[in-house]
Amino acid sequence: MHIMYRQSIESKINDIAKHFADKQPENITFIDADTYDYELFTLYEKWNQLASAEEFADYFPYIDKLWELLANWKPDDIESIQTKRQIVELAKKHLMKTIRNNKSMKKQEILNGISRELEGLSSETPRELSCAVDCYADDYDEDSIRALILKWNQSGYKDFNEHFPITAKLVLELKKANNGIERSREEYAAIISLAKDALAEIKDFKVFN
Repeated sequence: MHIMYRQSIESKINDIAKHFADKQPENITFIDADTYDYELFTLYEKWNQLASAEEFADYFPYIDKLWELLANWKPDDIESIQTKRQIVELAKKHLMKTIRNNKSMKKQEILNGISRELEGLSSETPRELSCAVDCYADDYDEDSIRALILKWNQSGYKDFNEHFPITAKLVLELKKANNGIERSREEYAAIISLAKDALAEIKDFKVFN
């Protein structure tokens, strides 16, 4: 519930940013300022009710500056075109920051999925893996290692194999082992060992990035 409430606030703030980002500066009026000054105040109050939330100004720095410009706009003022341009620019900067954050979250979700698969593979015995190698080698399931790597590369991130050479080598070994020919216990054990190294590789990346 807490997460959904927070996401609802963020979504409404993004809608406000889109409103101003899509406007020509000269078309911004006091009515815009008055309407969204009040709406941002309401969202600010709701945000502060979230016990674990960061300070509003720290989490939404561009929106906080935009809000200040709106709040200082008086009914009889004729705001300069520079101020209106600043409002549009701040709205666009907020949206760009949101896009970057969403992309980063998607990256973490993919890596978390790969980690889960690697944890499962690492816990297999050679005998168990001999019967389940196709489950790890195939890409039919959207949560499989290969499908998640494809999703990574399609998302425009740096080539997965460059970031994670051990995991890439593991995928290659799984594909080789998935040809219907029974392998030796030692070969399956080597794949499991490689999976443990790949898991460590993913975890190290998550720590430092």
